[in-house]
Amino acid sequence: MSSNADIARAAGVSPAIVSRIVNGDKTLRVSKETRERVLRLIEEMDYAPNVAARNLKSAKTGVIALVVHDLTNSIYAEIIAGAHQAAMGFGKTILVGEANSDAFGRSHLETLVAGRGVDGLILQGADTRLDKTLARAARNNVPTVFLQSGDPDKAMIIHLDDVEAGRMATTHLTDLGHRRIGFIGVDDRLQFSKGRKTGWEQGLRAAGIAPDTGWDTIGGNQFDEGAEAISRLLGKTPDLSAVVVSSFVGAIGVLAKLQDSGKTVPHDFSVIAIHDTPLADYLRPALTVIRMPLRALGIRAVEEICAATPARSGMVVVDQIAPQIILRSSTAAPKAR
Repeated sequence: MSSNADIARAAGVSPAIVSRIVNGDKTLRVSKETRERVLRLIEEMDYAPNVAARNLKSAKTGVIALVVHDLTNSIYAEIIAGAHQAAMGFGKTILVGEANSDAFGRSHLETLVAGRGVDGLILQGADTRLDKTLARAARNNVPTVFLQSGDPDKAMIIHLDDVEAGRMATTHLTDLGHRRIGFIGVDDRLQFSKGRKTGWEQGLRAAGIAPDTGWDTIGGNQFDEGAEAISRLLGKTPDLSAVVVSSFVGAIGVLAKLQDSGKTVPHDFSVIAIHDTPLADYLRPALTVIRMPLRALGIRAVEEICAATPARSGMVVVDQIAPQIILRSSTAAPKAR
């Protein structure tokens, strides 16, 4: 692992300049090019400032960092609550952060994690540049856990039974009589998204339906991405009668777009989503979902971090609590054609 002096030498600046850039010193007067060069070298040369040494060489901080990619996403509330509950049992505190993609955000988090400013890192995996950077920075310093997606050779992945969730959602629709059921995923690179799609395929085949390549698309996990995905899906396959949406937030965009396009849910079209939040009851129509044990996911992640010998690789599924269908108003039998 490189030192402050190594970075300074490679960048052609003083070690003090490197330290001030790492610490986000807004009063530092250097060119944009110099700052970007130093930040790039920090990443390329695997530099990890020793936060613990600056903190009186404390062996334990009592803090576990839980880093997600969008703090506005309500799904994370239950995960955070579970992690907080478990952390208190171990005498620790949860520090919640957002893994934004700007250079300063990356540098700040890398400094905290790689320098042992925390006792463990729980990272909601999203296959981003930051995921890989943080995992590399933490792998030899602090126990690290990915939630739902990541590289199992670099850190433990703790995930939910996403295949079963996708299968249950699809089976609910086939039991209602739907035969042409679409699927909107989040990102085919992510394990949880691939798992839910596999479950959708299994649910269709169990009902004697062959999945069609035109029945699925990627929709991300934002409102606008869900709206765009359902437009795209119905644009190429207009006779679909229902859809399984992998993202709860994306499903809200789906409902809005269907309403705007003149389709009545569930009379004209049925929608079911993966994950549940209190908001689902207050949508119109109220959203039928597959409820997943998000709190248990947060608890299990902290337990792994605090284990006497934390695992450094592999995958663990949280299956003590099975996915559960929550019937509301957004699904119904297809209308007669």
